[in-house]
Amino acid sequence: MPPKIHYEKRTKEYYQEIDKFNKLADEMSLICTYNLNSKEAVQNLRIKYIEEVTPLKAEREKIRQIYKKTTNETDRSFLEYKLNNLTKDINKINSKIQTCKRIITKAEKGEKEAILIKNRVAENQLNNELEGLKNKDKKRIR
Repeated sequence: MPPKIHYEKRTKEYYQEIDKFNKLADEMSLICTYNLNSKEAVQNLRIKYIEEVTPLKAEREKIRQIYKKTTNETDRSFLEYKLNNLTKDINKINSKIQTCKRIITKAEKGEKEAILIKNRVAENQLNNELEGLKNKDKKRIR
């Protein structure tokens, strides 16, 4: 018989890393599927998803109202089935909306970091030039 495999208890951090990786995979999948090249394209896709999900939510609310009023068990089970399907569809679209939000947030964060890097590079160049001038002045005095 093969030796028993002992699984160590997985930590909270382990599951957080897996979740982070899954989110990154979703983002990359969305970017590649729709060939998104700019923040505006992602924003437009997000708006499209929001427009898609709004009528579904309205329909789900109507069905819920009908479900509350009905007393017939067969009708209730049918309405419950419809509600479950609508909820699944809404959840799928909502997850895509959240993915778009994450992509936009990361893009904005990247833009801010790029600006900070440019500013730091410019500051460093100025400091180096000033130090170079000071060193030249010190050499002349000696």
